Amino acid sequence: MAPVLSYITFPASETFIKEKDQARHTIEELTKVDGIISSYVGLQVEEEGAKHGYLISTWQSPEKLQAFRDSAGDKFNSILSTLTSGEITRYHFVASQRIPEPALESKVTEFVVGKPKAGQSGDAFKAAAIKMSDALEAVGHGSAIGESIDGSGAYLLAAGWDSSAQHWETAKKDPIPAIDAEIKSIADITITHVSLTKRS
Repeated sequence: MAPVLSYITFPASETFIKEKDQARHTIEELTKVDGIISSYVGLQVEEEGAKHGYLISTWQSPEKLQAFRDSAGDKFNSILSTLTSGEITRYHFVASQRIPEPALESKVTEFVVGKPKAGQSGDAFKAAAIKMSDALEAVGHGSAIGESIDGSGAYLLAAGWDSSAQHWETAKKDPIPAIDAEIKSIADITITHVSLTKRS
């Protein structure tokens, strides 16, 4: 099966904000296991309040991710509990279009996560998201689309930018506003910008 992306976000605790590098090191050591491709730790950008932490990892297959969860899940969750001050959100995505690494390794990564509105289909949402991804790729911004395999019905668009301001400026230029309106008519979405650090 295709590689899978584990997406975890949470309200960041003071421990995570003040000791993000230590948290990254601890998670890196725990995730040095068979099947992992890459992992990233990040914090929502300052201009959005730096309120949420992010743990992103890519795995060779869902089975490899599940094996890690079976063997080290309790320890990982124990570490995670010290990093969050609230509810943890988790998704597992497989790529529908392109690999996510170019977006994840940019200075700032835009994450758009959403689910189809009542009466709308996942296929319609995915088609609109692919249009957006193609438009971003056309102007030089790495992007990828992911489809959940966790039963949540969620989809992910990840795009790479130099800054969140660059994203919002680009979003004013055709054809992006029309595609954005289409997406928002089909799905309920959240948009965040994150500064990620790849594991060494």
